[in-house]
Amino acid sequence: MATNPVSAASSWNWPSSGGAMSEAAFHELEQLSPDRKYEYLNGMAYLMSGGSVAHDRITRNVGYVLDSQLRTGSCRAFGVDVQVLLGTKNGNKRHYAYPDATVSCEASDRRPENTLIESPRVVIEVLSPSTEARDRGIKFKAYQDCPTIQEIVLMSQFAQYVEIWQRDDRHNSTWHYRHYGPGEIVEIKSIDVQVDIANIYQGLDFEEAEIVEE
Repeated sequence: MATNPVSAASSWNWPSSGGAMSEAAFHELEQLSPDRKYEYLNGMAYLMSGGSVAHDRITRNVGYVLDSQLRTGSCRAFGVDVQVLLGTKNGNKRHYAYPDATVSCEASDRRPENTLIESPRVVIEVLSPSTEARDRGIKFKAYQDCPTIQEIVLMSQFAQYVEIWQRDDRHNSTWHYRHYGPGEIVEIKSIDVQVDIANIYQGLDFEEAEIVEE
């Protein structure tokens, strides 16, 4: 989750309201504020904010599930503290994000000293009221434009509800949608992961919200 950075005391020369910054300026911002995390999407920098108890619990459960099922093989899971490069097919635009969870199957991304995931295969976002519009908007589009990403997973933090978009094997611009609710097994097919949705929401005590299909 992220919010626009606003600080009256900041010495940084921010772009005008609604303005963009260059990629070089974004990296300079990161160096000036090493104790903060920023996402860079469509030329805009977004300061990462804290999350709710539900958000934290779901991300922890997801991390445990991924680690448990990816112990063997070439794929590894990473948490929200690892930055992900979202390249584009033509290479003209680059985005930098902190998904709530990321899976990469590329050997170079697994190096212990690595600080940037360059070949994400699966990205997972736990939706928050303050960031859902961006997660479904410009950030979602950046995920779709990243050629290595095969599945995009969005998880509600208010009900047992998981949405997945999977890239078509033959047509890269085509995405297939499916969703899961209470009592179902969530499948992340590109990394061969299956998990009871109850395990994703384990430890949370809330009444199931009624999901209305459009």
